[in-house]
Amino acid sequence: MSGNKSTAGAKLWPAGLLCAALGCLAPGAQAAEARMPAEVVRTLAAEDGRYGGCMAQLGESIAEATGLDCPGRWVTFGCSGEHVSKAEARRLYDAAQLAFASGRRAMVLVDDGRKHDGYCFASRIDVLAE
Repeated sequence: MSGNKSTAGAKLWPAGLLCAALGCLAPGAQAAEARMPAEVVRTLAAEDGRYGGCMAQLGESIAEATGLDCPGRWVTFGCSGEHVSKAEARRLYDAAQLAFASGRRAMVLVDDGRKHDGYCFASRIDVLAE
């Protein structure tokens, strides 16, 4: 009986290895986070939770800068409370407004695994010194 188990295991091992390799190669199969330095060129506050309630437009394409699955240059902070508390989202949005108003660059941590209306979530934003 133990001979059958080892033979079955030997037959399944290459198939498992192939599946693991293909899973790693599939584009967009796994969510990721990436940091990107960016200029905040516009902010948006929306009613009724559209776009997560608050967003920022960055100075360059998120996909081009990071390789993440994010459309355009907009990120959401989730002020509607979907991804983080409303208070935490508001702090993120406030930091984006500070960067915009002061003309300072920011380091933005973008997450393509959490989205609102198709836009990627920014889980962190650090306003950089001049």
